[in-house]
Amino acid sequence: MSHTQSWPQNRAASRQATISLPAGLVLLLLAVQAAGILAGHALLPGASHARLAERLLSWDGRIYFGIMQDGYGWNPARPQDSQSIAFFPLQPLLDKAGAFLAGRAAPLPPLLLSFGFGAACIFAFHDLAQAVLKPREAAYASALFALWPATVFFIMGYPTGLISLCVIGALGAHIRGHHWRAALWCGLGSAAAPTVMFVAAALYLARGLNLLRQGVTPRRALQLAGWALLCASGLLGFLLYQQWRFHDALAFDKAQLAWGAAPPFGQRLHRLADWHWYTQQANAGRDEISQGLALWRNGQKLPGMTAIEAGVQRWINSFSMVLAVLGLLCASFGLRRRAATIAAAGWCVFAGYVWFIFTTDQNMLCVPRLLYPAISLFLGFGLLAGRLPAFAGVTVLAFSLLASGLEAAFAASGYWVV
Repeated sequence: MSHTQSWPQNRAASRQATISLPAGLVLLLLAVQAAGILAGHALLPGASHARLAERLLSWDGRIYFGIMQDGYGWNPARPQDSQSIAFFPLQPLLDKAGAFLAGRAAPLPPLLLSFGFGAACIFAFHDLAQAVLKPREAAYASALFALWPATVFFIMGYPTGLISLCVIGALGAHIRGHHWRAALWCGLGSAAAPTVMFVAAALYLARGLNLLRQGVTPRRALQLAGWALLCASGLLGFLLYQQWRFHDALAFDKAQLAWGAAPPFGQRLHRLADWHWYTQQANAGRDEISQGLALWRNGQKLPGMTAIEAGVQRWINSFSMVLAVLGLLCASFGLRRRAATIAAAGWCVFAGYVWFIFTTDQNMLCVPRLLYPAISLFLGFGLLAGRLPAFAGVTVLAFSLLASGLEAAFAASGYWVV
């Protein structure tokens, strides 16, 4: 019998672990982030002198906060400039709730909201892991999920936890046979990030194949079409808003030019086959760290640390990419039956990242954050760690814990964290 088939019994037997382990992981994450913030304050030359909450609410978090305050803006004459329409609306809408309580200028409510969703997705992931893995495997998977470097964005006002919660909700509903509930989760998530549409594509493929096995009838085809529309309802709503507000339903897509023009199709394929492209980030990180150390020794501490931090970011991204591929491969071979769709969804997220980010000039930028919704990579790590000596799994978790602490230190000190 598969683990998914014995899910009700497993859940009843491990109800206490469903609460205690993720609660402990949330507390551990908080401790790691607090230690990182304190260490950054004590050891790093400050790149910003703003208050802590204002330093943490930075980069994309600040843009979401600005959308909540002033609404969207779009100037089609200057698509090369960074513009708020490139960002999806669910996070700013939720930030409005905090504005009612603390005012439109207070940075703390969006930070608390972001962390609240982050904590919730850790609980939700552990529940999902228990449904498809053995207890020891689920514990390893949940630990990596809770300590993955992207969890720093839980304290930066990003929708990282919200997106992951929607993805986990959709996948969990799917393997339990609650397909319309899965579509609702996807629809909600599609208003938070385009990444969720890659998950919806995997679920759509699974449902389409099931329809072919059952036999295609007009009623079933209409139901599948309605289900697909519900999966994309958040994105469709955003498109309609843009058409009404700016007379251009695809303004958000055109605004992506601010992050660089997409390379030609042939160049993307060449990069996928070029091993130098894969090692470029790690090599650039080594050079930046060397340059930063030289600047530091010459007394230029802030420029030196800025270069070192950029190099560390590249190394974290490169290692996260390797770990993600390994986890996805393990999930593909280890997850069975209904849970196999979870592995397929992870590969869809990965494929979207590779094509739309990795093959562009951004290369491995934002790997931990943008691959975080590839939930099956963590399940795959749990499967692998459960079969290897404890030292191997603990080593990976130690790297992730260290990276999480470093990211918190850099973010709190005003450095660029991607």
